[in-house]
Amino acid sequence: MRLPRPCRPSRLARSSSLLPAALLLSSLLLAPAARALDIHGVTVPATVQVGGKQLQLNGAGTRYFLIFKVYVAELYLPQRTRSAADALHMAGPKLVRLVMLRDVSGKELGSKLTEDIQNNVDAADFAGMITGLARMGGLFAQRRELHTGDVVELIDTPGHGMQIRIDGTDSGAPYTDAGFFTNMLKIWLGPRPAESRLKSALLGDTALAN
Repeated sequence: MRLPRPCRPSRLARSSSLLPAALLLSSLLLAPAARALDIHGVTVPATVQVGGKQLQLNGAGTRYFLIFKVYVAELYLPQRTRSAADALHMAGPKLVRLVMLRDVSGKELGSKLTEDIQNNVDAADFAGMITGLARMGGLFAQRRELHTGDVVELIDTPGHGMQIRIDGTDSGAPYTDAGFFTNMLKIWLGPRPAESRLKSALLGDTALAN
């Protein structure tokens, strides 16, 4: 006697039963969307436009010197990442935005940025940046003082170079030396960053933003 074949669910039924699991898996794989932040009274937008493209807030945090808050730093990338290496070498436009939380000597800020670069790049790369760094140092020294609320933007646009913008005004010609912006970004994301806590915040750890 032939036993009856077990009843198989239809293809539609099988697909329907798999749908909730697929939706759950996709929701787990999706990175959380960037959201606007408020850090020490500074509004940090979730997205910005650079070169006609929308960039995502990758992270933001506070730069301290001893116990003093110096600036809020924000990092915007084409896609969000928690990897410093990915952030440094990601293709497309990028933006670092610094909002001053106290009055700072322009010369002092320029010197400190140069020192932090030297701490994070090899001698050959640093030598290749000397001309650009001297020009940048002169720019900040000429500014004399940056005041609370002033905004410094380092804008990297492929094929155009890195532009420094202070309070919405471009400050001279772009810096077009190969890798200039990437080496600047190492100030915050390099092996010896300006501040380890800030590095983690820029890589998406919102618990360390303040």
